[in-house]
Amino acid sequence: MILAENQNLESENVFLNIENFSQFILKYKNHFEKRKYYQIDENFKIIKKEPSFILELAYIYFAENKENENIKKIVGGQFLETFKKKEKKIERLSKIEMSKLVDGFRRSIFNKESVFAVKLGNELLYRDKGKFFEILYNYSLISMDVNKFVKTFFAERMTEKIKIENNSKFNEIRDKIDEIIKNILNYFTKSDLTFLNFENVENLNYFVENHVDELYKKIYVENFDKIVEKYNVKNVEKIKFDKNYNFEDLSESKKILYKYIENFN
Repeated sequence: MILAENQNLESENVFLNIENFSQFILKYKNHFEKRKYYQIDENFKIIKKEPSFILELAYIYFAENKENENIKKIVGGQFLETFKKKEKKIERLSKIEMSKLVDGFRRSIFNKESVFAVKLGNELLYRDKGKFFEILYNYSLISMDVNKFVKTFFAERMTEKIKIENNSKFNEIRDKIDEIIKNILNYFTKSDLTFLNFENVENLNYFVENHVDELYKKIYVENFDKIVEKYNVKNVEKIKFDKNYNFEDLSESKKILYKYIENFN
């Protein structure tokens, strides 16, 4: 049943009769995540999966304010790789102290506790958006998984887009913001959690040579200084990228994200 529904999404115009990013989120809510972000093949080799970029691509589609057939095709195809979760409202945790909220959110990501991360992250974003993204940037900038940094960068912009489109207070747009929170935090807690060691030159070189791609490099080079100036980023040293990466090695989704940054950032 779900497979048939996803196949229908692949074949249809997923943006038909949708006026903005907020409407897109509500129409396809609970449908933006993959079940797993890595698998093992017959030779016992671990294969990592790229996260779903449906939300990011939809954000770009409406930001460009024009028909983009390539984004339509890619988003339709990505729905084949996602599943529809049961509707579950994220309850407020308004009684928890701020210090415990921050510590609990930070620990839940590290311990890969997706349910707690989403609940605590939702409450923290409601109370202090800056602290929420500060924690995500601190994690993503020490992660060997470049997609965490990419997802954080776009999540920050998507939440602002929702606020502007609806011209409303945060508690009035939570049904849309919740989808962004669930998407990024479920990826953080269900994907690889290997960290950089800035004191180990070999470890850093391996990361730069084998994990970094052209999209990560572009976002990092153009925004690192702005991020550390805006947020309290700890235990991170600025990386210098001497290597030139091939744009053609990016997935089709990441190529669109790259071009958007190139034109609109």
